Amino acid sequence: MTISKRVIQLLAISMSVVSLLTSASSLACGGDWYPEVQIDPRIRGVAEAEKALAKGNYVAAAGSVVRMIPHIETLGRNRDPLIVRAERVLSVAIAREDGRLSLEREVPREVLGHWLGKSPGDRAKNLSWSVGALRRELVLQKDNPGLLTDLGEALSKLDGSRDEARTILESLAARDLIGSPQGYKALAELRQQQGDEAGQKLAMKRCESMASTSAICKPSAPQAS
Repeated sequence: MTISKRVIQLLAISMSVVSLLTSASSLACGGDWYPEVQIDPRIRGVAEAEKALAKGNYVAAAGSVVRMIPHIETLGRNRDPLIVRAERVLSVAIAREDGRLSLEREVPREVLGHWLGKSPGDRAKNLSWSVGALRRELVLQKDNPGLLTDLGEALSKLDGSRDEARTILESLAARDLIGSPQGYKALAELRQQQGDEAGQKLAMKRCESMASTSAICKPSAPQAS
């Protein structure tokens, strides 16, 4: 029995329709096609910065933030959680480097600006930014001991803010709430400046008991005015 051309054409059309429907069904049910997903590279950058900060690699931590968010100092009113985390990392890194960030190998030259802290004015500007960023975060997390510790540490690096720094850190120490060895180091230095030798030694012992390495509790470089 022979099959006419018309029947063959109808069969071919039917098979094509079935193939298209099957393909569409496969895509709709989770087949090989997926919509393109854009992942914000800053998420990984900030996470890496937090890891570097925790390890004491302050320049690397700051570099990761400035490289991923070069305009971060203009985002003071942005309360995006990712930006808040990035500001926290950069603020703490600045304080622990006494306002100097040797970022020449970390970020492009055109975005370095005052972050290098080569002059006393730039170091003071960096530390002032650090203090401002930590104050903004405290609005969101009032009375957070870790944040207050970081703020006290940052304030201790500026001449005009050391009384406030000591008030904050002494209050935390009285309740055993200082959240980092660096906080105790800052308190030890503030007590020393006030001639409280016994208090300085006590705070330094607490720093040493919390620190992962002895380098953390070594005396700081000269502070910004």
